[in-house]
Amino acid sequence: MTDLAQELEELGGADITAALEDVSVHAFLLDKDAIVRWQNKAAREMIGDRVGKKWAAVMTERSIRDAQQVWRTLICEGAPAEVTVEAVLRDGTTEHRDISAAPLREGGAVVGVFGVGVPSKGPAHVSPGKFNLTERQVEVLQLLADGKSTDQIASALYISKTTVRNHIARLMAELQVHTRVQAIVVASRAGLISMR
Repeated sequence: MTDLAQELEELGGADITAALEDVSVHAFLLDKDAIVRWQNKAAREMIGDRVGKKWAAVMTERSIRDAQQVWRTLICEGAPAEVTVEAVLRDGTTEHRDISAAPLREGGAVVGVFGVGVPSKGPAHVSPGKFNLTERQVEVLQLLADGKSTDQIASALYISKTTVRNHIARLMAELQVHTRVQAIVVASRAGLISMR
């Protein structure tokens, strides 16, 4: 029994599902095929009832690539992940959302994903010149330029080391470089980061 399950049992078998329904952040449950199986009240009010639809249906086209990489991390690696997406709201407008998600397991196999989403502090994408990097990727680049390690970046941004490595791999692909040093040089020349 997990610590949470034990604590809930000690509280007389308290049901956490009602609390999840009432929290003010968006909460959602996806099956292993990325189909929305459940949303809490906050999610339904903001993006509409998306139960039965693909997770990608709640975001813009340019956010889908990042979400697909996160999905592979969640399902294939069984690791938690974070991503910033541009969500399509129920009125058709968009809003940048920071998503944190973790795999759900049954008997050791990943059977779904639970996640929460909150409004992002900035735009999801930065596109100076020919590069199309997410804000988070630019943050990671800046921390790399500041000499931070993968562990230090994960700690500074409150994300997993796996997520940091995924951001680095994607930003290196976007910048068309093969090393972290090359990424820093290209990003600096493009004005994406500052050399402090």
